Amino acid sequence: MPLNLDAVCHSEGAFFKGYVQDISTGGLKLETQKRLEKGEKVDLTIDSIRPLKIAGIIRWRVAEKLHFLYGIQFEELSEEREAELRELVQDLFWKSFGG
Repeated sequence: MPLNLDAVCHSEGAFFKGYVQDISTGGLKLETQKRLEKGEKVDLTIDSIRPLKIAGIIRWRVAEKLHFLYGIQFEELSEEREAELRELVQDLFWKSFGG
């Protein structure tokens, strides 16, 4: 689902800001100025209707002018975390398209 949500990210001992451009129950696309490597683990706190903390692994990277885009696959979601994620995606969908 396309969107633009702020995220506080943590990887390799560094904190940085990013923007979630789209999200699904399997992963998300993140935009940030921080250079990261494929296979690197990233912890994110997504600022949304209900903040969500989630971890993932970088699966792809595209360099753009002054920033990078990353495909992040969520890793081993607990049933509770997966339910929170589904609820977040559903809430964002209805907020964007349902009025």
